[in-house]
Amino acid sequence: GTDAHDMPPGQLSKLLGAAHLFVYDCNEEDMFAEAHVPGAQLIVYDQVTVDKLPEDKDATLVFYCYNPECPASHTAANSALGLGYTNVYYMVAGITGWQDAGLATEP
Repeated sequence: GTDAHDMPPGQLSKLLGAAHLFVYDCNEEDMFAEAHVPGAQLIVYDQVTVDKLPEDKDATLVFYCYNPECPASHTAANSALGLGYTNVYYMVAGITGWQDAGLATEP
């Protein structure tokens, strides 16, 4: 499909550590430094380019931002789709939903 799909925190937590999973945090740097999904990489939501994403266009990409009201992860996911990636998700719940689900964060 041409749309990104929601990946709930519980589903994402089960996938962490998978070889073809790439998680991207679209929050501000200070927020990322405070708490992020383990293994996530910081990315600027409106600066998603091929050189910042994996070479494998079939890799699973998950973008998230702060909470369901934050549109940054949608923008980033749509950019990835536009670049030809096929397995693109956003975690609508954001980092707040991840924490509310009782899941561990880094650092």
